[in-house]
Amino acid sequence: MIEPVVVDVKTKKSPIDAFEFFTKRMHDFWPMGHSICKEPRTGLVVELKLGGRWYEVCGEQECDWGRVLEFTPGERILFAWHLNAEWEFDPEVYTEVLVTFSATSDGTAVRLTHSKLERYGERAASVRQSLGAETGWPDIIGAFEKLVS
Repeated sequence: MIEPVVVDVKTKKSPIDAFEFFTKRMHDFWPMGHSICKEPRTGLVVELKLGGRWYEVCGEQECDWGRVLEFTPGERILFAWHLNAEWEFDPEVYTEVLVTFSATSDGTAVRLTHSKLERYGERAASVRQSLGAETGWPDIIGAFEKLVS
């Protein structure tokens, strides 16, 4: 089994406000270099419904990243991540990205956990290393933390 990538941040926002910021303003904090489209990204969309798409918009092009598997506003959202080891959409590839929002005495603790990485097979260790590197999930969730606060 490959250990999941886990990133923790905090915000002074309430859990519901942090959840809404994460799901509705993802384009605002997601670094532009983290894109699978050929053109510059103009939007990043989470369709907040079961089975909803998680995708980026680049001009006229839409590039799927995954699907919403479950969500509870102000508490959690679970995505199916359908990007393969070459960072291309592949509906046959399926790992999970869980983001939780927990109330603290002064705001919200946000935790992102990217799991089921063993599904990348022989590439699992290198994909995990990339996702866990400072330029991976820590960069993305760090940008969220800076902008939401």
